[in-house]
Amino acid sequence: MAKSRTARLPLDCSDEDILAVAKQWTNRLVAEDYAGAFGMLHHVVTYPGKSWVGSVAELRAWIVNCGIDEPIEGEPVCRVTPFDSASGEMPRGYLSLVRREGQESYPGCRARLDWPFPLNGEWSDLKASFDLVILRGKLVFVLVALRVP
Repeated sequence: MAKSRTARLPLDCSDEDILAVAKQWTNRLVAEDYAGAFGMLHHVVTYPGKSWVGSVAELRAWIVNCGIDEPIEGEPVCRVTPFDSASGEMPRGYLSLVRREGQESYPGCRARLDWPFPLNGEWSDLKASFDLVILRGKLVFVLVALRVP
C-alpha cells in the first residue's frame, strides 16, 4: 500500500469534505491498510485531545478485536466492511459531526466527528470519534476514541 500523509483540510472546509476524509480512512481499514489509516491521523500524546492509539499495531488490535484492545477467546476477528455492502441499519446517533467554532472543548479543537463502522458484513456498535484540530493553519484528524459506547 502507498504511504499516506496526514489528512489536512482548510479551516473553511465543508461537512462533505470532512466526511470524505473519514470515508477514505475507512476504505484503508476495509483494505486492511492499517499503516495507511494510521498515517492519515495526527497524533497527540498528552491531554486534552490525546490520541486513542499510538501505533499501527494498536489501531489494528482495536479493530480486529471489535472495539477492545485484547482478543476475547472464541470471538471472531473483526474486519471493517464497506458501508454500501453492510447489512442491517447504522446505529442511531453514531454518525455525528458537531462544529465548535467559538465553543471549542479545548484550544484548537474545531469539531468532533463520531463515525460508525460496519464489521464482518453488518453494522456494528463500534464507533470512532475524531477531534478536528487546528495545526499550522489546517484541520487535522485526531482519533480520540475507538470503542463500543
